[in-house]
Amino acid sequence: MYLVAELASERSRSRLDEDGQLRHSRRARVLRRARVLRRARRLERRAERRLIAAWRRAAELRDAVESAE
Repeated sequence: MYLVAELASERSRSRLDEDGQLRHSRRARVLRRARVLRRARRLERRAERRLIAAWRRAAELRDAVESAE
């Protein structure tokens, strides 16, 4: 009887350890995805700013060409 109780206790501890490891790996995966999304958003904002700056330069050049004609 003692052996069965000991095995059940060990199995319970093992499952708790596995759950803790799974929780840790899930959290790590979520944090990695969040980091990737933050980087993607940052790159997207940078690209938008560059595009707006290019549109402004194009408008300035167009105005300069029109005024020179």
